[in-house]
Amino acid sequence: MPGKRIGLIINPYAKLVKKKYLADGRRFWEVMLAPGRYQLPDGIERIPFALENLLEEEIDVLGILGGDGTMHIVLQELLKMNPGRIPAILPFRGGTINALCNNIGIKDDPQETLRKFLEQRDTEISQTFKHLLRIEDDRESFLQYGFTFANGVFPKIFQEYYSYKEPGFGAALRLILKVFTLGLVNPGYVSRLISPVEMKVLSRGREVISGKVRVLAVSTLESPTLWWKPFGPELDGRPCFHYLANAMSNREVIFNMFDLFVGRCQHPHHLVGEASQLEVECDTGYVLDGELYRVGEHLWVKIELGPALRFIVV
Repeated sequence: MPGKRIGLIINPYAKLVKKKYLADGRRFWEVMLAPGRYQLPDGIERIPFALENLLEEEIDVLGILGGDGTMHIVLQELLKMNPGRIPAILPFRGGTINALCNNIGIKDDPQETLRKFLEQRDTEISQTFKHLLRIEDDRESFLQYGFTFANGVFPKIFQEYYSYKEPGFGAALRLILKVFTLGLVNPGYVSRLISPVEMKVLSRGREVISGKVRVLAVSTLESPTLWWKPFGPELDGRPCFHYLANAMSNREVIFNMFDLFVGRCQHPHHLVGEASQLEVECDTGYVLDGELYRVGEHLWVKIELGPALRFIVV
């Protein structure tokens, strides 16, 4: 089991952190942790320095307070640093979706999560292991890690989502309503947003799907976002990841919407499976844990099962 020496990295630009803790002066970490044991990096480029400072404190556990994008970037920088010993990770609910927290069962707000962790005895600390995806695209020496990869319609949808002044749950809800209402009066807008794209997907040389594909989703999580559980049976620790490839028509998607959402859809143009390696060629860019990469570019991506990290559950 990990020890109790925790360091906390906080994204000061995360919406919840800004509104609930910084704006109101409720910096609970200043009361609960020693000064050297928390860091608020001012920008992505400062994250490696923040991590170095915390690792010098010989921490057993790295807490990460921010959204899914923060989790993705911090873990990626940590793996790039390749420290001799990677601490266990304690994720906090600091974003809109909080996909990792939802999947491993962290339900409390950040202050309560930290309080519970600090008050638990070492023998009471629970942990679980989760694999990351290892993403390599055709740029030289460009390697990324994350839990959920998506392309097809997702890059266009996320572009639209991030065009809102304050992305968040409210913006996501407005976008969904916009798609449904404009579908009646401006079908061209909706068609451009959710139209399938040319794509080819291989698994160790075997073709999985090719042609016009609406969605490709790859994840080591059972529920990659909100309440969506599209993959069916859980991995249960098997050394592989989920994938979903959908090439259904608009009409087919509408008639199968509920089954698609809960992972029960059986359709010849809807493929669900498990793999440890995929290769993807497409023109859309991709989304990795909510972050957009190479939108509108033709690219080749190799997806492999990445390292398994320890996560604390309180």
